[in-house]
Amino acid sequence: MKINSRHLRSELVHSELANRINYAQCWEDEDVLQRALRVGPGDRVLSVCSGGDNSLRMALDGAEVVALDLSQPQLAVTELKLAGRLLPYEEHLQLLGLLKAGRRVGLYHRVRHDLSEASRAFWDANEATIRVGVLKLGRFERYLETFRTRLLPLVHRRSTVRAFLELGSLEAQRAFYEERWDRLRWRALFRMFFSKTVMSRMGRSPEQFAQVEGPVAEAFLARAKHAFTELPVATNPYLQWMLAGEYSDLECSRSYLTRAGHAGLEDAYERISLVHGDIETVLPRAGTMSAFNFSNLFEYVPPEHHRLLLELALEHSRPGARMAYWNTLVPRHRPATLADRLQRHEELSAELLGQDRAFVYGGFNLETVL
Repeated sequence: MKINSRHLRSELVHSELANRINYAQCWEDEDVLQRALRVGPGDRVLSVCSGGDNSLRMALDGAEVVALDLSQPQLAVTELKLAGRLLPYEEHLQLLGLLKAGRRVGLYHRVRHDLSEASRAFWDANEATIRVGVLKLGRFERYLETFRTRLLPLVHRRSTVRAFLELGSLEAQRAFYEERWDRLRWRALFRMFFSKTVMSRMGRSPEQFAQVEGPVAEAFLARAKHAFTELPVATNPYLQWMLAGEYSDLECSRSYLTRAGHAGLEDAYERISLVHGDIETVLPRAGTMSAFNFSNLFEYVPPEHHRLLLELALEHSRPGARMAYWNTLVPRHRPATLADRLQRHEELSAELLGQDRAFVYGGFNLETVL
């Protein structure tokens, strides 16, 4: 079957989303993704790149990864993370903004030669942002920084936030949340800041809400409560970054930021390809895949486009290939018309969503090619 890509191509290709860093980090839990896709040596994965963290994780786990993105700046972020393999571990962290400032641009010039021409041009024109810290550069990360530095202090002191992040058990977290955290002001400011209006203006683009209907703040508040009370904060890098703008333990953060991950980046570099383009252009040239990480791509497009993209993936899948993708606010899963070709794993998907430390998403889908 030949699919007319003209019908698949979203307006996102030409929007501002393709011309800036929207996410300097991935906000889909990499552990959930790996539990779903179970990739390793011998696997070939098509992965929406975004901040690059999850694509790097799969390459570190031994898979061959084709990481694609419509945004060249997003690919530049991932390339710089990969180029950090040429530096000692601590200097790699410093380059990305996790340790003290002062040498970041100098460190960039030590790895600059390793970048593609497009990524070099991007970072050469944005050296000042490297001083700020690469992991803080995304539109969504800056949105969270505004929440952390301007709104959160109106509810809780730094000492309160620090005390919560140092808790060592779920029982303690639940008690802390009920007794000290869940104030009326917390709920009111949270609802305001994570409303559709504020998020589309500051954190995510209006295009990302094109398929969303109804209020969204209550959904995000319920997801935050789940993360605060049902998932260990000590091993939750996503909540730590949201509340503190740093990781309390790098060994429990993103895989590529650990010592073992840094040591494995040289091999991962050989297994990952960064491609500027869209799925309908890249996939037919990339060969067959055993796994797909679609991020939350499908909620940006109408249901018909979702179906056509799944059909395209099926045309380039190995038998038994696994597909994973998230829903933030728009429900998307395999349509009934593809039931004879693609199996949904509803119970496992729900279980994995409950384990998602990033807590941004309201749905997770794992589907297998029949």
